[in-house]
Amino acid sequence: MGNKRKAGKGQVGPGNGKKAKADNHKIGKYLPGGFPIDPKMKGVMVTCARGKESQAGKEACDLLSEYAEKLYGSGSNEEVDEDENESIEDAIAREVAQAKKTKGGRQFLPLSTGTDCVIFIRAMEIEPSSLCHYVLSELQKSGTKRTRYCQRFIPVEETSYANMDDIKVMMERVLKPYFHAEDQQPTTFKVLPKVRHNDKVDREVLVKTLASAAGRNQKHAVSLNDPTFVILAEVIKSICFLSVVKDYDRLKKYNIQTIFMDSQGVKLDAKPDMNESKSIKKAEANVNADNEIEIEPAKDVEKKDEVANAVDQNN
Repeated sequence: MGNKRKAGKGQVGPGNGKKAKADNHKIGKYLPGGFPIDPKMKGVMVTCARGKESQAGKEACDLLSEYAEKLYGSGSNEEVDEDENESIEDAIAREVAQAKKTKGGRQFLPLSTGTDCVIFIRAMEIEPSSLCHYVLSELQKSGTKRTRYCQRFIPVEETSYANMDDIKVMMERVLKPYFHAEDQQPTTFKVLPKVRHNDKVDREVLVKTLASAAGRNQKHAVSLNDPTFVILAEVIKSICFLSVVKDYDRLKKYNIQTIFMDSQGVKLDAKPDMNESKSIKKAEANVNADNEIEIEPAKDVEKKDEVANAVDQNN
């Protein structure tokens, strides 16, 4: 007979009738291969309360799907060439495939970022910046509370690996429509960076690189107070998320909860954004002969949480 060693108290193994259980939550978030976000994806970064990532993901997909259909249409009215000799089975299969393709919920897929309070909604066939601006503008007009778990909706026009070489290639594509289009008129902008779980990307270098690329060969100016465009650069682990948004302050930093509270007349004591002011304060005035925006190195100050993140959600 084989010699079976009895497992000790509280241990999992032969002799105690317990089966080993995998910690799927940790496996999905931390082990190699558990980070499902790749370069050249687009979508929406959603922030939420800690522990509510799953609920926020479903809520965000539902809301984005609803407004995507309003903005772009369902796409279900496409004309499809029908084969007179098509069998009933083939016709049914074609209609099912078409339904799956056009069903709103199929346009969005929630993905884990491996970071508390942040999830990524991958978008398949929409422009994230346009959709987020539309959603937030409509919610601001209606003053209706549509979310319980979601807080900020940050559009992501493209992702790349979080190294400066790949980021530079990506930024050329993302910035061009806003700053280097044909017949481009001078505009104003600012850069807001955030780096999490990554010690390879220097935040000050990231800001200077983005600001220089946006202002290259143009008369664009950095404005910290009321810019036309805000360049949002978020680095999480091995991926950089990049987008350009408008009406950033009017739409309360793209915070759904803050938009609703403001519509209800709730006074929010906004505190100065130390991360923003210290990172790019010098960029507004210092432009060298090569038209590169110079930024004085500043001590990295962790960005304060959004005011709305501290509000207890009673619903």
